[in-house]
Amino acid sequence: MNNETLHPVLAELPVFEPDTALWSRIAAAHETAKKPVAPIMRRRPWRLAAGFATAAALVVAIIATLPRTAVEPAAIIVDGQRESQTLESEWRTLTPVAMSRPAAGIARLHMIDAALQAAYDRGAEPAELKPLWQQRNDALRGLILVARTDEVTRI
Repeated sequence: MNNETLHPVLAELPVFEPDTALWSRIAAAHETAKKPVAPIMRRRPWRLAAGFATAAALVVAIIATLPRTAVEPAAIIVDGQRESQTLESEWRTLTPVAMSRPAAGIARLHMIDAALQAAYDRGAEPAELKPLWQQRNDALRGLILVARTDEVTRI
């Protein structure tokens, strides 16, 4: 480069000649910098694993000490399901397949079953499910009553 091609500000900067041993000192500094990096890199995975283990232990400790919530509403629903299963099996034993069943009662039962399924599909709360199970049980009791009445009048 000559002074004509340099920018005027750059031309004002001082010019100096670097020491001839500069490049060898730079190379030596790079070599010494590489040596301590290897032991540090070997220690990092252990530190990382120890950090993850500590975090996992904290999470487990927190979860273990959280207060337990009551599961009473689910128990009510399960009781409603059990009662419904018992009533349905009783109704099926009282009503032979060949005998005509009351269509209105069965239609009501199917509508309640569809409402129950829709409620479960959208993740309904126990407060919504409990009345549906109660309606289903009431409908089954009505079908059982009709079946027993038909049994008495067939004599």
